Amino acid sequence: MTFIPDWKIADDGWPVLALAGIVTILTSMIFLPLGCFFLGIMMWLAHGLRLPNRQIKADDQTIYAPAYGVVLDIENDRFPDGLAGDDAAPAKRITIQTRLTDTQLQTSPITGHIVDSLLLPGLFRKWGHDSASWQAARLSNERREIRIRDAYEREIMLVQLGSKTARQLISRLAEGKFVQAGEPIGMARIAGVVDVFVPTGCKLLIETGQHVIAGETAIAHFFRRPSAKRS
Repeated sequence: MTFIPDWKIADDGWPVLALAGIVTILTSMIFLPLGCFFLGIMMWLAHGLRLPNRQIKADDQTIYAPAYGVVLDIENDRFPDGLAGDDAAPAKRITIQTRLTDTQLQTSPITGHIVDSLLLPGLFRKWGHDSASWQAARLSNERREIRIRDAYEREIMLVQLGSKTARQLISRLAEGKFVQAGEPIGMARIAGVVDVFVPTGCKLLIETGQHVIAGETAIAHFFRRPSAKRS
């Protein structure tokens, strides 16, 4: 079981709050009403950048939502792998869009080890309202691909995607780092988009338009448990 205490600011949220605090102090010295406005902005940011109070009862067959937000799209796709090209393994892709009002924390969908975490520079195009604009943004925007492998050698991939507002894709976990399902792994500051790629045999448990909670909402089940764990 993973426990995350309430109203503790995520490590990756402190730089944003520090900047907001400096702006609040300076504007308060110049014009107090404007300083009060920025204080409200700072409190709103603190709400979005916090570590929420959650108790996560994870099991090794369940894949959990890695981000807060709305399920934007569910499609058959392939695991991102620039070296594999057309030979990349087929997958199911779940796209989650985090809103400005959502908690920005991102968590590990499964328990396992970080295989790799690769930042691919790109643009910060706005995510539109249809699949064509989503795909255009997915191909051109900056992204970070995080691959996680569990004890049964099953892999999922979490892809942080930049947007007009999300210009910092953060994950400070090194390759080989062990993470529990629901454990914080980073954030897209702020209001980014996440693609989750799972094996085609997984049973999906969510639908488009559904609101999900990072580390709590089960989004898929692995098809079956292999006979033996990795030694």
